Amino acid sequence: MCLASSRALLLGLGLLLTCHVQARLVPMEDEALSDVLAQDGSLFLSDHIAPNALANAPGDGSANFDFYRMGLDVKLNLNANMAKFQLGCGGVNDLLSSSAACDIDIDYLSFMGINNDGDFPSLDGPESAFELIRPYVELAVKNDHSPTLREVVGLKVGGQRINGALGIGRDYTGASKPSENFVGPGLETLLVNQEHGGTCNPSATTGQGVVNCHSGINSVSGFLSLELSAAIRARANMAGLYNADLDTCFGRMNPAQYGCGPNSLPFFVDASGTRLQTLHVAAAKLTVDDIDLNCAWWDAVCWGIVNPLANAIVDEGYGQLKIDMRQVHYLLTPNTENFFLSVQREKVSWPNYSKAPPPNNIAFDACNPSYGQIPSNGRCSSGYAPTANTGWWLNAPGAKILNINPPDRIDVGRVDLGTVISLLGPEGRLLIDNPKIDLPRVSNCYGSAVFC
Repeated sequence: MCLASSRALLLGLGLLLTCHVQARLVPMEDEALSDVLAQDGSLFLSDHIAPNALANAPGDGSANFDFYRMGLDVKLNLNANMAKFQLGCGGVNDLLSSSAACDIDIDYLSFMGINNDGDFPSLDGPESAFELIRPYVELAVKNDHSPTLREVVGLKVGGQRINGALGIGRDYTGASKPSENFVGPGLETLLVNQEHGGTCNPSATTGQGVVNCHSGINSVSGFLSLELSAAIRARANMAGLYNADLDTCFGRMNPAQYGCGPNSLPFFVDASGTRLQTLHVAAAKLTVDDIDLNCAWWDAVCWGIVNPLANAIVDEGYGQLKIDMRQVHYLLTPNTENFFLSVQREKVSWPNYSKAPPPNNIAFDACNPSYGQIPSNGRCSSGYAPTANTGWWLNAPGAKILNINPPDRIDVGRVDLGTVISLLGPEGRLLIDNPKIDLPRVSNCYGSAVFC
């Protein structure tokens, strides 16, 4: 009995050894390896998107690449400060400007949390971390199937979604912050602009005198889909006849100002280009709360012509707003999808993370048809982001600059009669050039690596 058992044991061991020898690794061909993707639910993710494979690919060839994506199925919380953030300085894009510059040039950049209401960076320290959800790296490959012509033409770093705020630059006006009269780091009291030279003039209300009081975004290349809101008090001389005070607003304001409140129709604008320095709102529909003309009872011109025109503008008017980006001290990015930074040697239309057109049911998003402001560039129906130009590129759809509320009444000077009439349509020519706006620089004094 024992002998039989020993023989059976030896036979079993022999079979196991035989199976072990046969279970060896087998080399795979490159084509077979290229078909293997990371399994759903794994920590590491990879993907391949064929040329022009997604919905409504652009017709200019900018999506005619093989895209290879490698990422992590994680959420990364971070808090970071950078005194100088520059990419793409010099090079071919210098031909676009009269002086040497950078594709992206930002003084004092912070990645920080957003407040609990989701409409401002936290004034008293981070109430949350800056979140990067499913970070990844993506390559754009040209002539992928040619062994001699294959080349990488672009590199992209991004995330499926981010949630937080970007703090930007310094404020040299010496003013107090709106929270408990707190004057803190990032709000310099000596009025000397350390980044751009010269002395700040806090009494300036418009133009270059206002810009000199700020540092921040010197240039940025990319696509920004912004939700904006502003309440502006202006004074204009109406065709040399009368001075008028205009209390105007657009977008959703919190707290309510001049007829715009938290439930007002949001306002969206797309900004795109290489080395942008100015944010220009070309056709903002204005809610005009009041125009005070102070017409005398005997003045027939005022009562018969100017006053009816002013009342029409109160019902519906349009104007233009121009803001140097150095004044923009924060960008809100709450639950923003398809945020990425890329560099490319030629124009590339990068795929959306979802490989599908943006959703059309997101609150406070331009692609939501309920707001009637779907952009005409077709991005809301495409599986690709707006085309990235040569060089470095920042893609930030869904960013927000809310509650712009200049502290002073802006004197726009004399407005001719044609400009006054133009305010009744989207071609309104009244331009408010670089008003002093209330976007305080919030310090991100958090952790060990800070500038305060």
